[in-house]
Amino acid sequence: MRIVIPGGTGQVGTLLARAFHRDGHDVIALGRSPVEAPWRIVRWDPQRLGDWARSIDGADAVINMAGRSVNCRYNAKHRDEILRSRVGSTRIVGQAIARATRPPSTWLQASTATIYAHRYDAPNDDETGILGGAEADTPATWRFSIGVATAWERALDEADVPGTRKITSPGSTTRISFARSTGSWTAAR
Repeated sequence: MRIVIPGGTGQVGTLLARAFHRDGHDVIALGRSPVEAPWRIVRWDPQRLGDWARSIDGADAVINMAGRSVNCRYNAKHRDEILRSRVGSTRIVGQAIARATRPPSTWLQASTATIYAHRYDAPNDDETGILGGAEADTPATWRFSIGVATAWERALDEADVPGTRKITSPGSTTRISFARSTGSWTAAR
């Protein structure tokens, strides 16, 4: 399978790229800075369409991992960068998929566990988790993170990409799995 990973030179994107490459897949990581890797790295601008968009045409799957690191102080500048980096990159990936002659069959969108409510009574997971933000005592920084996750997922939902299945998690009604033995994606509602 040909798998394109926007944000594939970041921490989690690199781990995904390494695992898929090790399993014999054709991996293309889209990154802002070229790095050495045994898979292909294509320089991209996560805010503008460019030559990098050709990498998506003909891919089997796109796994969007793009977004500014949240490992920072949540000052006004960093909050703006966090939100814009996720929403903007999602929109531009959607535009690239929409313009592809042979769009990928699957677009997986990374999200965040911070969309869940803070709780101790039960685990938060894709099936039984409670989305947060409405709790009376929710700190502003948590509401910010939940707002980012909500805007990020809305950008995916708004993308008009006929023929491409869009999958996000948490909060998604679709569960996705990748079968290493057959090299195929399966989804269930």
